[in-house]
Amino acid sequence: MTRGLRYQPAALILSVLLATACGGSTTPAVAPNENSSLVVPDEQKAAPPADETATAEEAAPKKTPKEEIVEPTFTPDMSVEDAIKAIPQSAERMNVDQETLSKPLQEESLYAPCKPGTSHFTFRIAVWRGKAVAIDMSTTPKNPKLAECLKGRIREITWPAKVPSLNTVEYSM
Repeated sequence: MTRGLRYQPAALILSVLLATACGGSTTPAVAPNENSSLVVPDEQKAAPPADETATAEEAAPKKTPKEEIVEPTFTPDMSVEDAIKAIPQSAERMNVDQETLSKPLQEESLYAPCKPGTSHFTFRIAVWRGKAVAIDMSTTPKNPKLAECLKGRIREITWPAKVPSLNTVEYSM
């Protein structure tokens, strides 16, 4: 019993401190004197004078011009990293999912004219507005003629998502 009483004054002090700290004080509202009068501004003086020479076009809010998409310059044999660097940092990013980007690459008939046989190949493609703008490719065993043929076939593909943004896709076969 003495133990409970010993902590009660501390709890009381703590609660008083919290109540005064949270409540704070406010400045009391000043009651108007009988001799004071309220001044209401005249509406005509507060409004700026109308310019009668302004036309409707000048009075309408101006629309901000829509930012134009800057077309980057891609060279025929640039790497994917070079294509990424060619995009301005201020360009808006519109992601296309990997499934959509890899779908046209899954067609074996795309590669048949190059006669890959048992060769394996891996590539990374940068796509801008539905076209391949850069291709990094490796073949196993190394076959530069096959790689060039495959790159040519990939450049003929048109992706359905023709967004003005650079997206990359990796594919192996």
